[in-house]
Amino acid sequence: MKNKIIKYLNLYADASPLIIFRILFGVQMTVSLIRFWYKGWIESIYINPLFHFKYYGFEWVSSLGTYTYFLFFTCLISAVMITIGYKYKFSTIIFFLSFTYMELIDKTTYLNHYYFISLVSFILIFLPANCRFSIDNIKKGISFTKIPKWNIDIIKIMIVIVYFYAGIAKINSDWLIEAMPLALWLPQKYDLPIIGSIISQKWVAYLMSWCGMLFDVLIGFFLL
Repeated sequence: MKNKIIKYLNLYADASPLIIFRILFGVQMTVSLIRFWYKGWIESIYINPLFHFKYYGFEWVSSLGTYTYFLFFTCLISAVMITIGYKYKFSTIIFFLSFTYMELIDKTTYLNHYYFISLVSFILIFLPANCRFSIDNIKKGISFTKIPKWNIDIIKIMIVIVYFYAGIAKINSDWLIEAMPLALWLPQKYDLPIIGSIISQKWVAYLMSWCGMLFDVLIGFFLL
């Protein structure tokens, strides 16, 4: 077993998947943060409420008032820097700290996707995702076409875990037998052009519930 582990740790792979992941991760975080700001959710979720539900052990994390905008701005800039690969390690640390702080302010905003983002951004701190197609690559001469294979596999494992457990969580009577919550959500989209009258039907909620469960359980393994 020890020899197998050592052998695996010495395996190398093309760095391209990790580079692409870094860029797409940065772009998606940038767009998501801009959307959050544009929708006015910073004020309505973090600033206006007089009380926030706290995570156990993180009761000390609180809203920064109007300075919460600065926290979001810092997170946004760090996401852009991750995308272009500028001061990558520093920007990834800042993104992880600022994003995680925001999510710890109020327990009611929890989503497994947000938890996933915090975990992945922490892992990215230790991965050479700026070794190509980055400003660091150009300015500092950092360039590797091959990186340890585990650098890519650890991201794959994280994605598989998220999808698989999301699928397992959907195997319950509410989701599969009652088609909840899609049976409540989809009819609210009746005003959508062309597809509005279709997705508001009950059978669509059942179809999407079952397909969603099967997709989440299987897609991680298909991606491998």
